[in-house]
Amino acid sequence: MIIATAGHVDHGKTHLLQALTGTNADRLPEEQKRGLTIDLGYAFMPYHSQQTQQQETLGFIDVPGHEKFLSNMLAGVGTAHHAMLIVAGDEGMMAQSYEHLAILRLLAMDSLTVVITKSDLTTVEQQQQLEAQLTQLLFQQGFTEPQIFHCSAITGDGIDTLKQHLIALCDNEKQQQEQQGFRLAIDRAFHVKGAGLVVTGTALSGNIAVGDSLQFVSQHKLKQGQAQTKNVRIKGLHAQGKAAQTATANQRVAINIVGDIDKQDLNRGDWLVEIAPNTVINRVTVALTANTDIKHWQTVQVFHAATHTTARIALLETDEVKAGNSALAEITFDSPLCLAEQDRLLLRDPALKTNLGSGVVIDLLPPNRGKRKPERLAYLTQRATLSATKDIIAFKLANKPQSISELTWQHQCSNIEHLACLQVDNEISQYGDFLCTSDYQAQLQQLIIEKLAQYHQQENDHIGLGKDRLYRIAALNQPTAIFNALLTQLLAQQRIINTRGWLHLASHQLQLTEQEQHHWLHMVQIMQTSQEPWWVRDLANACDIDENELRILSYKLAQLGYISAIVKDRYVTHEYLIHIANAVRKHIEQNQKLETADFRNLSQLGRKVAVQILEYLDKIGFTKRKFNYRELRDEDLLKG
Repeated sequence: MIIATAGHVDHGKTHLLQALTGTNADRLPEEQKRGLTIDLGYAFMPYHSQQTQQQETLGFIDVPGHEKFLSNMLAGVGTAHHAMLIVAGDEGMMAQSYEHLAILRLLAMDSLTVVITKSDLTTVEQQQQLEAQLTQLLFQQGFTEPQIFHCSAITGDGIDTLKQHLIALCDNEKQQQEQQGFRLAIDRAFHVKGAGLVVTGTALSGNIAVGDSLQFVSQHKLKQGQAQTKNVRIKGLHAQGKAAQTATANQRVAINIVGDIDKQDLNRGDWLVEIAPNTVINRVTVALTANTDIKHWQTVQVFHAATHTTARIALLETDEVKAGNSALAEITFDSPLCLAEQDRLLLRDPALKTNLGSGVVIDLLPPNRGKRKPERLAYLTQRATLSATKDIIAFKLANKPQSISELTWQHQCSNIEHLACLQVDNEISQYGDFLCTSDYQAQLQQLIIEKLAQYHQQENDHIGLGKDRLYRIAALNQPTAIFNALLTQLLAQQRIINTRGWLHLASHQLQLTEQEQHHWLHMVQIMQTSQEPWWVRDLANACDIDENELRILSYKLAQLGYISAIVKDRYVTHEYLIHIANAVRKHIEQNQKLETADFRNLSQLGRKVAVQILEYLDKIGFTKRKFNYRELRDEDLLKG
């Protein structure tokens, strides 16, 4: 367990830790010379646990109290779950005391212990008066059960009582219920003679052991738009100030790492993680809590773990959020951050040096458009009420299919499939990298059927359409792996039929009469005498059949897939289309594209009819036009 200190400069934070642990956390010569904490310091207190009946260690992060070093203070408390607010008994609450208290409230600490120091310089009456003031202040700030202690680091008064409280707090700390991947925010890096490169930080989640491999995430590389990570191996470990074989969340950890990495590559704010992000995060959606009034598109300073950046905040529901209120917002970073969902961000005004509020990350991949649509806001409002990973995943799956790989890095959790299957209301299926509910599958299959029925009504002179076009009509932006699997199921159930590559409803089938079959055999002989598509009137004259009668028969033949209308009343045989498609497919495979002139050479057709066929191939989804040339879209269509 780690406890961070907070409080005004010269209120005795470092001296209190020295009385508790015997360690002077001011490690820098300048700090010891000036008697002023500048950077983060660390101290450890061994104790015998009544819970485990073993020797345990409680860790402390000593943070600067001076306002000039607030960014260092935030790097310390940003990775801790517990805090001690230190207030000098002879001075009471001062400027940085109030600011640090607001920061602890915005960071939603699991527990807050208040220590009134320098009791040797105050009377009992003064101590009681200050305690009453602090109790009222803490209650106003939302700390309903404050724990307040009086101590003197000089005389030792109250130190043992505070120690017992902190030990009990550590023993009773709730164990991590959700198994997340290991994450460590690096705050120091140095070389140790005989060992090599060592990085230190507070473990936010997960467990590691000597010999494990981790991914190094560089803030500098993220700024360059690179999400690539470097693999490092754990050569040695110190946890809570002692050599160890394993380390776990909420411990102060020093890791001796080996890999293709040098000390100059490491900076405060870099990360060691078990599950690396697969994209650079420049923009997130948060559930915002305002400490002061926040305006739309206001410039903010964002603090996260051991790093910070500037950003713009876009309010999604209003133009301004009043102090004490909550809202949905989107934050666009000037420099990317390494985040997971449910991470908490502290927001400050870079000009006024005040705490604006805090935000909990609820979406790492917000859409580029439609962010203020009512359905989107309703989704985010519900999402903001959830905190447990299994509940969040269940909620996401209830809305749409989810990528396992994306969920894994977004929640830093490697057992996503197991958490998803904990749902009891809806059966979960996996298709490739995607998970979806049984309700979603039924809805998508029904939509495919409905879109096919609409197509048959609108295009009654064609038997059906290709798979790629059906996807764009019925399932655009849905995972193709799920669409393909559900289509296969519909084909197996014969609710959809594949006739010579055309997909259509089972009910959309016709049979030729004996006379129609005779006419068709005559028609196909005539159509094979010319490479050009046939107009109905010309074909009727050549076959000596009434034009209207042939037109009706042509509609029926098109529905059966024997012929296709490239434009109204102009037909080609299915075999001819396959021949043309094979030639186009081969040309594009060799040349990556097809110009109109190239197609005229392939088909030996005039420009007008060549363009008609090319546009027909675009329409059915076999090709797609890009500028003045064509590319393949559905290469599996029209294969003989």
